[in-house]
Amino acid sequence: MKNITIKTKLILLFILIKVIPLLLIAYISYEGVLKLDEYLRSSTKFLFNQSKEIILNTANESIEDSVKNLDKKSQLAIERLSYEIAKNVANFLYERDKDILFLSKLNLNQKIIEDFYNSKQREVIEHGKYYYDEKSSSWKVNESIKSLKREKTNALLKDNEKEFNYTDPINLKRRVIP
Repeated sequence: MKNITIKTKLILLFILIKVIPLLLIAYISYEGVLKLDEYLRSSTKFLFNQSKEIILNTANESIEDSVKNLDKKSQLAIERLSYEIAKNVANFLYERDKDILFLSKLNLNQKIIEDFYNSKQREVIEHGKYYYDEKSSSWKVNESIKSLKREKTNALLKDNEKEFNYTDPINLKRRVIP
């Protein structure tokens, strides 16, 4: 150490005091950056997976709720339609009961029965002959049912402008029978 000049000693001292700590700090910083990168990747991946799980759960619950609500709405519509059909059938049968009670109180002859029969006329829908189609496994009718096309097919009310399902009326054959 005695043979080394002051200049060399100062350079070595500078390297020892300045460069080695700087390299040590750089190494520690590099290791910190690597650990921070690993932490950020794992936490980002965790947050991504957690968010994905939350979104999937929310979507599945929303779909289930929508299906339940649509099922309930369909069920109510079917129940209402069934109720209306049952009510119409019951009303028809009550009318026949009244007719029978009315006729039971009369002295019947052929003219009274014919007049009564002709006074009880109703309009019925005539349909074509149905046949079973083996290819499509469904019942089909020989003649096609035609819809009446209207000129104006948009919504008349402002509230219905957004979503309006227009259905053309069907031209059905009708006739009056006693």
